[in-house]
Amino acid sequence: MAIQAGGDAGADKGRQSGRRSQQERTETSDQRMLDAARDMILAVGTQRTTLKEVGERAGYSRGLANARFGSKDQLFLRLADRARQYWITALEDSQGSTNGLAALISRLDAIVGFAEAQPAEARVMYTLWFESVGTPSPINASLARFHEQARADIADLARAAGLARSEDEAGRFATRFIGTVFGLCYQWLVNEEAVDIASHMDDLKRDLLDRAGRS
Repeated sequence: MAIQAGGDAGADKGRQSGRRSQQERTETSDQRMLDAARDMILAVGTQRTTLKEVGERAGYSRGLANARFGSKDQLFLRLADRARQYWITALEDSQGSTNGLAALISRLDAIVGFAEAQPAEARVMYTLWFESVGTPSPINASLARFHEQARADIADLARAAGLARSEDEAGRFATRFIGTVFGLCYQWLVNEEAVDIASHMDDLKRDLLDRAGRS
């Protein structure tokens, strides 16, 4: 009986290992297709990126991307969400446990760090976000939620930094802050050679420090 029990346990372990391997293979193929979609978007644009070509470019069958993601909208949403998660990680690494003015400045540093460390992810994230404006889509809805949370976070930091005295003033500060940053990122996306994103973020940091000094 002991031998039989041990055999059953070994079989269960083998089945669990097999399930994990299948999950790992699925995750690997998903990431390869997301990489392929990212590269295609940056090379030929969203309109000319197809599920069929994404699957082929990733080294799989024509139908795998369609079976896995279902539509271009869902593929692009997964890609934008992955890039956004990379951005959040960069922000958390830069911001750490800081608060107030230091956290606002670290947020600007994180934008530069993300663009320099993962330029393709940054570019495809902004491309998908900007192209979603004005068109109802999963990405547009996700972007709206992202902005809402970002405004709330930045408003809290502005009040902690003494840059806003009321909730309304903090909200207006947050809207202008995000608008300025996104405007610079848009210009960087259009013409990276003409827009030195790092130097502009340095200018914004100096503006914050000057404003904090006058508060």
